[in-house]
Amino acid sequence: MEAVSQEKVSNAFKLKGSLFTLTIMQLFSADIDSFKQQLEQTVKQAPKFFQHAPIVLDLQHLPGDENIDFVQMCDSMRQHELIPVGVCGGTEAQQEAATEANLAVFPHNRSSQEDLPRQADDSNSNKPNKATESEESATNETLLVTKPIRSGQQVYAKGGDLIVVAPVSHGAELLADGNIHVYGVLRGRALAGIKGNTDARIFCKEFDAEMVSIAGLYQLSDDYSTHREQAHIQITLENDAIKISEL
Repeated sequence: MEAVSQEKVSNAFKLKGSLFTLTIMQLFSADIDSFKQQLEQTVKQAPKFFQHAPIVLDLQHLPGDENIDFVQMCDSMRQHELIPVGVCGGTEAQQEAATEANLAVFPHNRSSQEDLPRQADDSNSNKPNKATESEESATNETLLVTKPIRSGQQVYAKGGDLIVVAPVSHGAELLADGNIHVYGVLRGRALAGIKGNTDARIFCKEFDAEMVSIAGLYQLSDDYSTHREQAHIQITLENDAIKISEL
Protein backbone atom coordinates (compact mmCIF):
# COMPACT_ATOMS: atom_id res chain seq x y z
CA MET A 1 0.00 0.00 0.00
CA GLU A 2 2.84 2.36 0.83
CA ALA A 3 4.51 1.75 -2.56
CA VAL A 4 1.26 2.56 -4.40
CA SER A 5 0.88 5.76 -2.40
CA GLN A 6 4.41 6.90 -3.27
CA GLU A 7 3.78 6.19 -6.97
CA LYS A 8 0.65 8.36 -6.94
CA VAL A 9 2.54 11.20 -5.27
CA SER A 10 5.37 11.00 -7.82
CA ASN A 11 2.85 11.53 -10.67
CA ALA A 12 1.06 14.46 -9.03
CA PHE A 13 2.74 17.13 -11.22
CA LYS A 14 5.40 17.81 -13.84
CA LEU A 15 7.60 20.90 -14.12
CA LYS A 16 8.03 22.48 -17.57
CA GLY A 17 9.39 25.75 -18.90
CA SER A 18 7.24 28.15 -20.92
CA LEU A 19 6.89 31.81 -21.96
CA PHE A 20 3.99 34.04 -20.94
CA THR A 21 3.05 37.67 -21.54
CA LEU A 22 3.13 39.73 -18.34
CA THR A 23 2.13 43.35 -17.83
CA ILE A 24 5.09 45.51 -16.80
CA MET A 25 4.41 48.36 -14.37
CA GLN A 26 7.28 50.85 -14.52
CA LEU A 27 7.74 52.62 -11.18
CA PHE A 28 8.93 56.24 -11.25
CA SER A 29 8.15 56.92 -7.59
CA ALA A 30 7.88 54.76 -4.48
CA ASP A 31 5.48 57.17 -2.77
CA ILE A 32 2.68 54.85 -1.71
CA ASP A 33 -0.06 57.51 -1.62
CA SER A 34 0.68 58.61 -5.19
CA PHE A 35 0.84 54.98 -6.26
CA LYS A 36 -2.57 54.16 -4.79
CA GLN A 37 -4.19 57.25 -6.28
CA GLN A 38 -2.87 56.65 -9.80
CA LEU A 39 -3.65 52.94 -9.63
CA GLU A 40 -7.27 53.62 -8.73
CA GLN A 41 -7.65 56.12 -11.58
CA THR A 42 -5.99 53.81 -14.10
CA VAL A 43 -8.06 50.75 -13.24
CA LYS A 44 -11.29 52.76 -13.39
CA GLN A 45 -10.62 53.60 -17.05
CA ALA A 46 -10.23 49.96 -18.11
CA PRO A 47 -11.38 47.60 -15.34
CA LYS A 48 -11.79 44.49 -17.49
CA PHE A 49 -8.36 44.88 -19.03
CA PHE A 50 -6.61 44.83 -15.65
CA GLN A 51 -8.80 42.24 -13.94
CA HIS A 52 -6.63 39.35 -12.69
CA ALA A 53 -3.68 40.63 -14.75
CA PRO A 54 -0.26 39.37 -13.57
CA ILE A 55 1.98 42.37 -12.86
CA VAL A 56 5.78 42.70 -12.79
CA LEU A 57 7.13 45.85 -11.13
CA ASP A 58 9.98 47.43 -13.10
CA LEU A 59 12.37 49.16 -10.67
CA GLN A 60 14.99 50.44 -13.10
CA HIS A 61 13.78 54.07 -13.00
CA LEU A 62 13.89 54.36 -9.20
CA PRO A 63 16.91 55.71 -7.29
CA GLY A 64 19.04 52.92 -5.93
CA ASP A 65 18.72 54.12 -2.34
CA GLU A 66 14.91 54.47 -2.40
CA ASN A 67 13.02 52.18 -0.05
CA ILE A 68 9.95 50.51 -1.53
CA ASP A 69 7.00 49.33 0.55
CA PHE A 70 6.21 46.24 -1.52
CA VAL A 71 3.68 44.96 1.01
CA GLN A 72 1.45 48.03 0.71
CA MET A 73 1.89 48.18 -3.06
CA CYS A 74 0.90 44.54 -3.46
CA ASP A 75 -2.07 44.91 -1.10
CA SER A 76 -3.28 47.88 -3.13
CA MET A 77 -2.95 45.98 -6.41
CA ARG A 78 -4.83 42.97 -5.05
CA GLN A 79 -7.65 45.25 -3.88
CA HIS A 80 -8.07 46.26 -7.53
CA GLU A 81 -7.91 42.59 -8.66
CA LEU A 82 -4.39 42.81 -10.07
CA ILE A 83 -1.97 40.01 -9.22
CA PRO A 84 1.61 41.12 -8.41
CA VAL A 85 4.02 38.30 -9.26
CA GLY A 86 7.51 39.80 -9.25
CA VAL A 87 10.00 42.58 -9.93
CA CYS A 88 12.76 43.28 -12.42
CA GLY A 89 15.65 45.73 -12.30
CA GLY A 90 16.53 47.66 -9.16
CA THR A 91 19.37 47.20 -6.70
CA GLU A 92 20.24 44.07 -4.79
CA ALA A 93 18.72 45.56 -1.63
CA GLN A 94 15.47 46.40 -3.45
CA GLN A 95 15.30 42.89 -4.88
CA GLU A 96 15.87 41.38 -1.44
CA ALA A 97 13.00 43.49 -0.09
CA ALA A 98 10.84 42.18 -2.94
CA THR A 99 11.62 38.55 -2.15
CA GLU A 100 10.76 39.19 1.51
CA ALA A 101 7.34 40.33 0.23
CA ASN A 102 7.00 36.98 -1.62
CA LEU A 103 7.71 38.45 -5.06
CA ALA A 104 9.82 36.73 -7.70
CA VAL A 105 12.85 38.47 -9.25
CA PHE A 106 12.92 38.43 -13.06
CA PRO A 107 16.00 39.16 -15.20
CA HIS A 108 15.73 42.62 -16.73
CA ASN A 109 16.38 41.61 -20.33
CA ARG A 110 13.11 41.49 -22.19
CA SER A 111 14.55 41.47 -25.70
CA SER A 112 16.61 38.33 -25.16
CA GLN A 113 13.59 36.55 -23.69
CA GLU A 114 11.50 37.41 -26.73
CA ASP A 115 14.24 36.26 -29.12
CA LEU A 116 14.19 32.68 -27.82
CA PRO A 117 11.01 31.47 -29.56
CA ARG A 118 11.97 33.29 -32.78
CA GLN A 119 15.32 31.53 -32.92
CA ALA A 120 13.60 28.20 -32.32
CA ASP A 121 11.16 28.92 -35.16
CA ASP A 122 13.99 29.88 -37.53
CA SER A 123 15.93 26.70 -36.81
CA ASN A 124 12.90 24.59 -37.72
CA SER A 125 11.76 26.69 -40.68
CA ASN A 126 12.84 24.05 -43.20
CA LYS A 127 11.24 21.19 -41.27
CA PRO A 128 7.46 21.51 -41.71
CA ASN A 129 5.24 19.14 -39.77
CA LYS A 130 1.59 18.74 -38.93
CA ALA A 131 1.90 20.62 -35.65
CA THR A 132 3.50 23.61 -37.39
CA GLU A 133 0.86 23.64 -40.12
CA SER A 134 -1.98 23.56 -37.61
CA GLU A 135 -0.43 26.39 -35.59
CA GLU A 136 -0.04 28.53 -38.71
CA SER A 137 -3.64 27.98 -39.76
CA ALA A 138 -4.84 28.83 -36.25
CA THR A 139 -3.02 32.16 -36.29
CA ASN A 140 -4.44 33.14 -39.69
CA GLU A 141 -8.12 33.13 -38.71
CA THR A 142 -9.87 36.48 -39.21
CA LEU A 143 -13.05 37.61 -37.48
CA LEU A 144 -15.28 40.03 -39.42
CA VAL A 145 -17.85 42.10 -37.52
CA THR A 146 -20.42 44.06 -39.53
CA LYS A 147 -22.71 45.31 -36.74
CA PRO A 148 -22.02 48.18 -34.29
CA ILE A 149 -20.26 47.15 -31.08
CA ARG A 150 -22.03 48.80 -28.17
CA SER A 151 -20.97 49.74 -24.64
CA GLY A 152 -20.35 46.69 -22.46
CA GLN A 153 -19.81 44.34 -25.40
CA GLN A 154 -16.52 42.49 -25.91
CA VAL A 155 -15.33 40.96 -29.18
CA TYR A 156 -12.29 38.67 -29.29
CA ALA A 157 -10.58 37.43 -32.46
CA LYS A 158 -8.82 34.33 -31.19
CA GLY A 159 -5.82 33.28 -33.24
CA GLY A 160 -5.99 36.06 -35.81
CA ASP A 161 -7.08 39.54 -36.87
CA LEU A 162 -10.26 41.42 -36.01
CA ILE A 163 -11.97 43.50 -38.71
CA VAL A 164 -14.85 45.79 -37.74
CA VAL A 165 -16.80 47.61 -40.46
CA ALA A 166 -19.09 49.44 -38.04
CA PRO A 167 -18.77 51.97 -35.20
CA VAL A 168 -17.28 50.95 -31.84
CA SER A 169 -18.93 52.71 -28.88
CA HIS A 170 -17.41 53.98 -25.64
CA GLY A 171 -17.27 51.14 -23.11
CA ALA A 172 -16.87 48.46 -25.80
CA GLU A 173 -13.78 46.28 -25.93
CA LEU A 174 -11.95 44.82 -28.94
CA LEU A 175 -9.36 42.07 -28.46
CA ALA A 176 -7.29 40.17 -31.00
CA ASP A 177 -4.29 37.88 -31.04
CA GLY A 178 -3.33 39.63 -34.28
CA ASN A 179 -4.16 43.05 -35.75
CA ILE A 180 -7.30 45.14 -35.26
CA HIS A 181 -8.88 47.04 -38.18
CA VAL A 182 -11.79 49.42 -37.57
CA TYR A 183 -13.38 50.94 -40.69
CA GLY A 184 -15.36 53.44 -38.66
CA VAL A 185 -15.07 55.34 -35.38
CA LEU A 186 -12.93 53.57 -32.77
CA ARG A 187 -14.10 54.42 -29.28
CA GLY A 188 -13.87 52.13 -26.27
CA ARG A 189 -10.76 49.96 -25.86
CA ALA A 190 -8.66 48.13 -28.46
CA LEU A 191 -6.13 45.46 -27.45
CA ALA A 192 -4.09 43.85 -30.24
CA GLY A 193 -1.50 41.08 -29.96
CA ILE A 194 -2.83 40.11 -26.54
CA LYS A 195 -0.77 36.90 -26.46
CA GLY A 196 2.49 38.78 -26.87
CA ASN A 197 2.64 39.54 -30.61
CA THR A 198 4.74 42.72 -30.64
CA ASP A 199 4.29 43.07 -34.43
CA ALA A 200 0.52 43.48 -34.11
CA ARG A 201 -1.04 46.80 -35.14
CA ILE A 202 -4.26 48.74 -34.73
CA PHE A 203 -5.78 50.60 -37.69
CA CYS A 204 -8.83 52.83 -37.61
CA LYS A 205 -10.65 55.30 -39.81
CA GLU A 206 -11.44 57.69 -36.95
CA PHE A 207 -9.61 57.58 -33.61
CA ASP A 208 -11.34 58.36 -30.30
CA ALA A 209 -10.35 55.36 -28.15
CA GLU A 210 -10.36 55.20 -24.36
CA MET A 211 -7.35 52.89 -24.34
CA VAL A 212 -5.11 51.08 -26.82
CA SER A 213 -2.76 48.19 -26.13
CA ILE A 214 -0.30 46.06 -28.08
CA ALA A 215 1.27 42.94 -26.56
CA GLY A 216 0.33 44.03 -23.05
CA LEU A 217 1.78 47.56 -23.29
CA TYR A 218 -0.95 50.17 -23.24
CA GLN A 219 -1.77 53.87 -23.34
CA LEU A 220 -4.82 55.59 -21.93
CA SER A 221 -6.67 58.45 -23.59
CA ASP A 222 -4.92 61.08 -21.44
CA ASP A 223 -1.59 60.01 -22.94
CA TYR A 224 -2.59 60.62 -26.57
CA SER A 225 -5.09 63.48 -26.36
CA THR A 226 -3.43 65.25 -29.32
CA HIS A 227 -4.30 62.32 -31.60
CA ARG A 228 -7.95 61.96 -30.63
CA GLU A 229 -10.56 62.46 -33.34
CA GLN A 230 -7.89 62.21 -36.03
CA ALA A 231 -8.60 60.22 -39.18
CA HIS A 232 -6.75 57.24 -40.66
CA ILE A 233 -4.57 56.23 -37.71
CA GLN A 234 -2.22 53.32 -37.19
CA ILE A 235 -0.89 52.25 -33.80
CA THR A 236 2.32 50.25 -33.47
CA LEU A 237 4.79 49.15 -30.81
CA GLU A 238 8.32 50.50 -31.15
CA ASN A 239 11.08 50.17 -28.54
CA ASP A 240 8.59 49.09 -25.86
CA ALA A 241 6.44 52.18 -26.44
CA ILE A 242 3.10 52.76 -28.14
CA LYS A 243 3.43 54.89 -31.29
CA ILE A 244 0.41 56.58 -32.89
CA SER A 245 0.77 57.98 -36.40
CA GLU A 246 -1.31 58.93 -39.42
CA LEU A 247 -1.50 56.60 -42.40
